[in-house]
Amino acid sequence: MARRTLRERLADLDQPDTRTDEEEIWGLVRAALWVTRIVVFIGVILISEMFEEYFFSGLSLGIWSLIIGIPLFFLLSFTIIMGDSWFAKGEEETAVLRPIRKRT
Repeated sequence: MARRTLRERLADLDQPDTRTDEEEIWGLVRAALWVTRIVVFIGVILISEMFEEYFFSGLSLGIWSLIIGIPLFFLLSFTIIMGDSWFAKGEEETAVLRPIRKRT
């Protein structure tokens, strides 16, 4: 596959955006979820390392950060995956992408 030149990329910027409002909104929400997921990941690591000696309800804050942070990370990841499947672009299915399914 040949690389696109700068002229081709600039010409693509002149084309109108064909995304729907739902796709644009999902793009913003997806970006916010992605950043939140990274913050949760880094936060869990920092809290578990820095607050190991403080206790709440018999467990250290490091353990609480893992108890809350890991499911939250997976929930954010699941939300991103489900949102991508719901708001995916209207790509046509081809035999190359879905070789087993019968085309309609």
